[in-house]
Amino acid sequence: MNNKKTEWLKFQTEKGEEITFPLATVKGIKDGPTLVITAGIHGAEYPGIVAAIRFFKELNPEKLTGTVKIVTISNIKAFEKRSMFVCPVDDKNLNRVFPGDKMKGYSDALAYYLFNEVILKGDYYIDVHGGDMVESLKPFSLYHKSGKEEIDKKSLTLAQYYGLPNIVSPILGGSFSAKGMSYACASEKNIPSILVEAGEIGQLDEVSVSMHLNGLYNVCKYLGCIDGEPKKPEKINYYKNLVEVNTPKKGIFYTKVKIGEQIKKDQIIGIIEDYFGNEVEKIASPITGRVMLLTTSPAVKDNGLIMEVLVE
Repeated sequence: MNNKKTEWLKFQTEKGEEITFPLATVKGIKDGPTLVITAGIHGAEYPGIVAAIRFFKELNPEKLTGTVKIVTISNIKAFEKRSMFVCPVDDKNLNRVFPGDKMKGYSDALAYYLFNEVILKGDYYIDVHGGDMVESLKPFSLYHKSGKEEIDKKSLTLAQYYGLPNIVSPILGGSFSAKGMSYACASEKNIPSILVEAGEIGQLDEVSVSMHLNGLYNVCKYLGCIDGEPKKPEKINYYKNLVEVNTPKKGIFYTKVKIGEQIKKDQIIGIIEDYFGNEVEKIASPITGRVMLLTTSPAVKDNGLIMEVLVE
């Protein structure tokens, strides 16, 4: 029996377009939980992709209890086109259309098959992300409050053992909606799940790869999949909400704040100028909190994301 294998899962949309993504599986010699990992849902977030591949290469089936399934690059079309945020086939953000629909277009069908053929077959789920090509960020983890105490507690524990310094659990019904995101949909289906962010501005840096790799190993230790004592960071910053700040108008964006900065409600955090240098809009922060994600590109569109603010 091959306890370590790679394969291409292939499906078709309703219109006959091929959907394919790479699945790497390591099956331990002892029975245990199944951990599912997806990387590359956003195709230009490279440290998570490389960490997922390296994790698969390093895992030894003879020292593994349970099974680890890894989709190393979930959004192949976006990866190959170096496309930020969206799938170039239909310009949809894959992480906003879960659990998907096989009767709709490409991204909806891709989400459907990822969710049903891989994610739902796990006992635990980690979705690995980082800052896209125009995003600077401080590492953080997200878990979804499903309203199911046992699932939510297990999701929080996954986030703690992943080891990133900041954890946020957005308020149900709050300003940040996890609707259509893979980890939230998995939590609603009773699978403890987290989304983890490390790495920025589309760079492949070893520090961020190591953050993800250390997190994956530590979670596996916590789950009893591999030997060793898991470590929980002594200091973790907990946040109860995430607020996305968007541009009111398109133009040239000039930020007035820095990544990691504590800001206050109504503070001017940036300005928008038109293409002749005229000020179009001052942008005020809608809330008091800490800037954890910041758009680094001056080119912004109508209602474009410019920052994410975490609220204690």
